[in-house]
Amino acid sequence: MVSSIIVAMLLQATAPTVAAKPAPVAIPTDIAAPDTTRMKLSEVKTFNAKITPDHPYYIKCRSVTVTGSLAKKGRICRTKLEWSQLGEDGNAHARAIVDHSATRMSGQ
Repeated sequence: MVSSIIVAMLLQATAPTVAAKPAPVAIPTDIAAPDTTRMKLSEVKTFNAKITPDHPYYIKCRSVTVTGSLAKKGRICRTKLEWSQLGEDGNAHARAIVDHSATRMSGQ
């Protein structure tokens, strides 16, 4: 009786958990997706003036440090949709690494 309870608890603890996936974002058809890799900051501001900040194509820019430089900064601009996709891809990759390493014995 006790052993069956322990086996049931072990099976439940080792059962894979399924994470809830976020609802897919509907891609708007009213505005064409911008090419953020070639846009200047003035073009980004002009584009963002046409749409609301909650729109998936609203462009957000982030300042990044340039590798190998102490003072130089760069700017990366992406749409909200692209930023969220990059975050989801990074999380999925990290989760895959953790899952892979959790199922292997150390030293292999």
